[in-house]
Amino acid sequence: MKETSIENIISLLPQLNESRGYWFVRTNGGLYYDNFIEEGFIAIGYDEITLESIKMAHENKASGLLELGNIVRDTYKKDEYRPNFVASQLVKFSYEIKKGDIVLIPSENSSRITFGEVSESAVFLQQRLSFMPDVCPFVKRKKVDWIETKSRDSLDPYLYKMFFSHQAISDASQYGPYIDKAINSIFIKGDKAHLVLDVQTSDNIKARDLFEYGTVTLELFDEFCKEENLPYNSDQFDVKINVQSPGLIELAGLSIDGIVYIGIILVAVTGGGFSLKTNAIDVSLKTDGIISKIQAFLKSRSNIKTKRKLIEKHTEQLQIKNPEELVRVLDELNKD
Repeated sequence: MKETSIENIISLLPQLNESRGYWFVRTNGGLYYDNFIEEGFIAIGYDEITLESIKMAHENKASGLLELGNIVRDTYKKDEYRPNFVASQLVKFSYEIKKGDIVLIPSENSSRITFGEVSESAVFLQQRLSFMPDVCPFVKRKKVDWIETKSRDSLDPYLYKMFFSHQAISDASQYGPYIDKAINSIFIKGDKAHLVLDVQTSDNIKARDLFEYGTVTLELFDEFCKEENLPYNSDQFDVKINVQSPGLIELAGLSIDGIVYIGIILVAVTGGGFSLKTNAIDVSLKTDGIISKIQAFLKSRSNIKTKRKLIEKHTEQLQIKNPEELVRVLDELNKD
């Protein structure tokens, strides 16, 4: 069996670009929500304004925006009372939303939020022949690969502030850290790693269950690092907790290897020695290296076995999901 190093595992985890943008894009009260998702795009109105005019505004900065505002005013006359605002929205859509950025779109009443990644920076024009009421008629579009949909109630309450914006396009960069952990269970961004544990129980959470789960997890990690002479310890990590039944626990730190080790230990414990089923993914790892060391450690002594059982118990009680991306990576390595 081949060796699996921590470097192998890290290289396959999501690596997020620190410069990527985040955008909240309205769907006309949810009317075009399904159409955006089904056809993989976002769009903006004001079809009579040409891409050439928008490009001029972008290239000429402040004076260009004023000129574009005049074009909007002359084109739509009394139908548009905020021409300069419209000009800035058109430039933002055309030039500031770029490939790799994350966009969020709301359904009717914002009950569901769908996250996607912009796949092309350039605007494309799509003439629509259909005049069905729920089909978006806007011709200026950008392609988006949709990632997943979540209920608004499952998101961090801090994101709720974003929904109060009534602009067609809003810069959501200030919500970036909350968006990252809403769509990734483990990821590396800049010089930090993040492990996000999804607590899904809808019951009241007992303080002892939550804090004992965290304490025992960190103790196991510290003992493993000591045995393997690894230069990591749990003091290197920060934690953010927003558990409101359901909610998230986030561990983050500059010790990327350390965060990944904790993730692997948790998957190993809750998966029964790296043989588990989660979300229809069957993982039965046979690789050597770091994985075999963790397997041996978890079976090594009675006190380790006791802590493992505590984590299993609290994971079940709190209904904590395994970090999906890590499970996927371990499964991929097992297939090679």
